[in-house]
Amino acid sequence: MADLASPVAVDPAVAVYELLPDDSGAAPISDDDAQEAEHQRAFLRQNAHWFCRLRWLVAGFLTTCGLAAWLPVWSPQLALQQLPGWLLTSGVVLLVANAAFQFTLTCWPLDGHPGRLRLHLWCQIVLDLVVLTVVVHSLRGHLIYAPVAYLFHIILACIFFPRWESLAVTIVAAALLGTLVPIEATGILSPPPGLVETVVGTFDQASWTWQLASLLGIWGIIWFLASRLAAELREGRRELAAANRRLEASSVERAAHMLQTTHQLKAPFAAIHANTQLLLNGYVGPLSAAARAVIDKIASRAQLLSQQIQEMLQLANLRSQSQAKPVLAALELRALVQRGVERIEPQASLRGISLNTRLEPVFVRGSDDYLIMLIDNLLNNAVNYSYNGGCVSVACQPGDEQTARLVIRDQGIGIPAEKLPHVFQDYYRTTEATQHNKASTGLGLAIVRLVAQALQAQVRIESLPGWGTRVTLLLPRVSDPAPAE
Repeated sequence: MADLASPVAVDPAVAVYELLPDDSGAAPISDDDAQEAEHQRAFLRQNAHWFCRLRWLVAGFLTTCGLAAWLPVWSPQLALQQLPGWLLTSGVVLLVANAAFQFTLTCWPLDGHPGRLRLHLWCQIVLDLVVLTVVVHSLRGHLIYAPVAYLFHIILACIFFPRWESLAVTIVAAALLGTLVPIEATGILSPPPGLVETVVGTFDQASWTWQLASLLGIWGIIWFLASRLAAELREGRRELAAANRRLEASSVERAAHMLQTTHQLKAPFAAIHANTQLLLNGYVGPLSAAARAVIDKIASRAQLLSQQIQEMLQLANLRSQSQAKPVLAALELRALVQRGVERIEPQASLRGISLNTRLEPVFVRGSDDYLIMLIDNLLNNAVNYSYNGGCVSVACQPGDEQTARLVIRDQGIGIPAEKLPHVFQDYYRTTEATQHNKASTGLGLAIVRLVAQALQAQVRIESLPGWGTRVTLLLPRVSDPAPAE
């Protein structure tokens, strides 16, 4: 067994699963206001980045069209002979502005300031609408439906913003187009030649006023419908989030109630077990064979339930958000492992299981209570899932300059490869484990997972039915026994 502590290659058939130090546990539940604020920040940030990504496409398209319009080959086919300057300028302006927007999103601390994120989005939208107005002016002689492009921002504003802000976006778009059309109609700014007469007719005041009013009326109807639907969807999302928070709170309350009930059951079961030991040891007189058999079953069951209650309490304390973080110090791993081996030795001796140890001095950074829980659960598993008369090898030694290695190897039933990734789940027990050890609670490795996360330790399990299981624990190492901050 001397090789068990060495990081040697294992048989390719042996399944391997690693629990890394950064494997995160359950996220803490925040209060309603904090969750809503965080959701708003995430939503605004997502929209700001989405606008930037989309703007790269639009700016690239306008720039490409502007450059193509200068080429004699493409200019007649695109019917953009009069427009290369407008399109190219608009594309370049969008490219430069978008680079600035992207820079501020990446390099400036906007995430913690929803007001700044909202202002950032508004700057993007206003710039888009101004550039869009320029593009609409340049295309009015070629595309009758160019003003419809404003609807894109109006509908997006209804989705992203509350109704009053989406209405403000609609008003800004209407003001820009409402200013452009009369300026063109009165001749102050002449639109490019082409199909302009089909757009604004003869430019008489009644014609362009009626057409502009009709267009803005359609915008208003679209804004009203889109904003109403978006508001209903947002309200539904808020109600769903509130219901989810209530369910989470209810779950926490039930867990607290279960924990309290479990804690109250701990003492009665301990008393039952203690009294059965008094009966079995003859302190109240001799027992018949039938009575002794019944009391043996009571004692065994009481001990099993006491162990399960203890593990449930440990698991709940490890997960409690109110629980103080463990105080970390430099501890000698060899001494902790030796004491753990001494505690498990009577249980192993009852089944003829030998314990082979090779323990070298090494100091680790950890908590005494947490390391005892970790070592005891791993040793218990190794003994519980070994065959009678088997052997469990335990070795601890320095790993590299930053880690210490604890290796516990049994030659027991092993774990099938497809079940190995699930062994750290609460109450998970393989069929083979249940058949071999009916007293198993399925909580031991769940406790190991939480303790390993708290201590920033790495757990590696190698297992194969018939080959057994090897657990390698890598702990943060310290070079001296002085307490670590």
